[in-house]
Amino acid sequence: MAIGLILLAAFIKLLDRCRSDFASNESLASLQDASRHALAVLVPDLEHAGFYGTTSTPRLRLMRDGNVMAEATALIQPGSSAVPPARGLPTGAHDCGINLAVDLLLPVQGANNAFVPGVSARDCAPTASAGGARPGADTLIVRHASLATAAAHAGRLQLYSRLTDSQGIASLFADGRAPGPLDPASEIRDIEVHIYYVAKSSVGRPGWPALRVKSLTESRGAAQFRDEEVLPGVEDLQVEFGVSDPGDAAQRMSFVAPDYPRLREQRMVAVRLWLRIRANDTERGFTDPRTLRYAGVEFTPTAAESRQRRMLVERTVALRNLPPS
Repeated sequence: MAIGLILLAAFIKLLDRCRSDFASNESLASLQDASRHALAVLVPDLEHAGFYGTTSTPRLRLMRDGNVMAEATALIQPGSSAVPPARGLPTGAHDCGINLAVDLLLPVQGANNAFVPGVSARDCAPTASAGGARPGADTLIVRHASLATAAAHAGRLQLYSRLTDSQGIASLFADGRAPGPLDPASEIRDIEVHIYYVAKSSVGRPGWPALRVKSLTESRGAAQFRDEEVLPGVEDLQVEFGVSDPGDAAQRMSFVAPDYPRLREQRMVAVRLWLRIRANDTERGFTDPRTLRYAGVEFTPTAAESRQRRMLVERTVALRNLPPS
């Protein structure tokens, strides 16, 4: 009987160890799946930043009813100098910032340690289910044309270009009327603008952070920035931009914060991002109080937070669609 009890105790201990190892493996696998899913959304989007179909240079004009409403510097966001909202855009196009949707000269931009979509964003707050933006996380904005061509659609910001004039000026329009002939030598693509941020709450799980995205789309003939969840469990997003000075013969690259004031003067060649993801469940007996240091962030978990397994993912993405220098 004593031998049996000893063997039973050893079996129970082994079973408990196996259950603990299984839970750890499941948690690690879940974190790896989450990181792959997040990168599968962010990386292709960044790789297509600055893609405008057959147009090789983002020289643009905004058309409406066959008339030029704005062009060149009138289509960039206000900075050191005041720039008025571009006329001729549908209602809602400026909700996340003046000219944010049409500033295609800047394929990527961001905000450092805060949710700041654009200048004078009038209706771009996170949705009620998001519970607000998580403090300390960066904002990342990506712009490009859709990979597939589209039909003209009123209320949707679109790009019209001619295959025979790739070096010419492309036309933006949003009234559903293409500003040129529709023939095999022309194409229309939707303009896609994505604003990534970290929310305080996930859908159906208040207080649980999540990566979310606001995407430019259309609803009932008006432009709309639709807010959707990308992945729960993401508690931080940090971004740096790799830039080189066009006047530097050696073309040396340096990484700068997303609010770098001279971003328009530099040649942007890469984006480096970090995602800090937490496991869905705590593990019995698990604790990890280590401090994580990355992108100027120093994260030391509290006693309660140290019971949650975390994964820090870093990825550098080269921008493929660079305009001619």
